[in-house]
Amino acid sequence: MATTQDHSITLQGSADIVHEYLKYSTHSIIFQRGIYPAGDFMPEEYNGVPLMVSRDQRIVEYIDKIMGQVHELIMKRMITKVTMCIVTVEDSDIVERWDFNIQPTYDDEPGVAPVSTKPLNKVQSEIRDVMRQIVATVSFLPCLDERCTFDLMLHTVGEVFSANPTMLKQFREEAPQFIEIKDAQTITLKRFSTGLQTVDTNVMYRTSSGET
Repeated sequence: MATTQDHSITLQGSADIVHEYLKYSTHSIIFQRGIYPAGDFMPEEYNGVPLMVSRDQRIVEYIDKIMGQVHELIMKRMITKVTMCIVTVEDSDIVERWDFNIQPTYDDEPGVAPVSTKPLNKVQSEIRDVMRQIVATVSFLPCLDERCTFDLMLHTVGEVFSANPTMLKQFREEAPQFIEIKDAQTITLKRFSTGLQTVDTNVMYRTSSGET
């Protein structure tokens, strides 16, 4: 987690923190929800919390590619949310959706680099609380009875493809209504803040009434 020498968190450091949180959250969720066999994962510690991360190189490269774009878009203030959809393999139905809302909390001043004086250990403590909640979700989210996969989506603002031409080769535009879940239940997890960005995490899941 990059900070300046006086331990203040720079915009680069804040983007690094959010990037790492999203990456490890994604790995943890696909393990907790049983998207892939448990043998495809290996233990790793993130911010003092033991997690399982995928060892499948295709999954690792996919997550790293998406999160690399997230990091760049955070720096440009062109992203508002990252969504992870859990989708049935057979029918492509979205049965669960994780939203990570990213909100900048600093003002743009020309020639002035934004800096947060929030203690890094406080930020890490807040992230640990959220990660523990993510790990615990397996105890109350409904079982996924069908074989599923996952997809990551970025919610952007501005002329994102003009500002980031390489994204045209990696992403396609999708209408927001296509990822809505009918009769969904929503659980709001704790939030954390770097002092420059606030991240709220929500999970929406399909109820039995939504399956009819």
